Amino acid sequence: MALVAVRLAGQTPNRQEVLSHFKRATDAERAGQNDIAVREFREVLRLDPLNAEAHANLGVIAYTGKDYALAAEEFREARKLRPTLWNADALLGMSELRLGHPREAKALIEESFRHVQDTKLQSQAGLDLISIYFQDHELPRAVEVLQALGHANPNDPSLLYTAYRTYTELAAHTLVTLSQVAPESAEMHRILAQTAENQDDFPGAIAQYRKALEISPGLPGLHFELGQAILESSTSESARLEAENEFRRALADDPADAKSQYMLGEIAWLRSDPNQALEHYQEAVRLQPDFVDARIALGKALTSLGRAGEAIQQQSEAIRLDPQNEAAHYRLAQAYRKLGRAEEAEREFTIFRKLRDSRVSTRSLFQQVQGGALLHQTVAPNESQ
Repeated sequence: MALVAVRLAGQTPNRQEVLSHFKRATDAERAGQNDIAVREFREVLRLDPLNAEAHANLGVIAYTGKDYALAAEEFREARKLRPTLWNADALLGMSELRLGHPREAKALIEESFRHVQDTKLQSQAGLDLISIYFQDHELPRAVEVLQALGHANPNDPSLLYTAYRTYTELAAHTLVTLSQVAPESAEMHRILAQTAENQDDFPGAIAQYRKALEISPGLPGLHFELGQAILESSTSESARLEAENEFRRALADDPADAKSQYMLGEIAWLRSDPNQALEHYQEAVRLQPDFVDARIALGKALTSLGRAGEAIQQQSEAIRLDPQNEAAHYRLAQAYRKLGRAEEAEREFTIFRKLRDSRVSTRSLFQQVQGGALLHQTVAPNESQ
């Protein structure tokens, strides 16, 4: 926990002596000599009974030692003396939560949360506040706190796990509500279809998408999702024709649908028609310039057509947009190899191998959670040998 710096009024008696004790106390606390720190902070209070920071730091020591009752007592004293000592307010709320007083904790942390400047303390207080919102079934408010914390520390594992739990719980709660208020709606059948897809039940997914379309033919994105499910169920020519029809319907509803153009390119690629695939990939990139997988696919098609120089431009842009994309590095390596640039090819192959090795354990989980695997460019295990 961050120490609270002293701030003395100009007329404080024994000013230099107080500052000297305060410095010895904070030095001792940083060195892990809490007994000395407590003694020095008590000496500060003997000389200056109205010193809010001394109380706050005594509270920090007690909190760190899990003496939450004593910590709360010290933080309350600090709060009385200086109501805007926000770190003390947040820590008082955190102490109250651990003492079994969630209502008091909630009010204190809510009031102080956005004023706390210390990133670590703000994160700990925010996670406590989220746990309270969970208990009170106030998930949208938990999301607000997550968003605030994410700006300061987007890669914190504790925060990411809490975000995963929160959004999963929110999704489950929303699904229950939808099943109660509109069990036969197109939206409900769409969710059932997506759930079936995640369980590799593609016939079930197709059936649910078709029910959703019967109920609401104009619901945006449905034709695209049905086309994907059909292709996931089979890559036979009959399935390709059926999926192609759905993607063209999606484009009729929304001519700016880059994803459907991309999938038409994938169907052409499956048919070993790189020229036709190239046209669709180019259109997808034109419609959505930051569409990473469309750029990778476009580069792949260009390489196959003997246009490796142009392919390098596309793969390089894909890597600029997504530096950790293993497929982009692999396809860039292929393009370099076609041009005889062996050293650059080997560099990209090395990056590809490192990325692939680092993600082996999470790839299947990611695909299960995310779904829609056909939308993403991949490198087959036998191809990467």
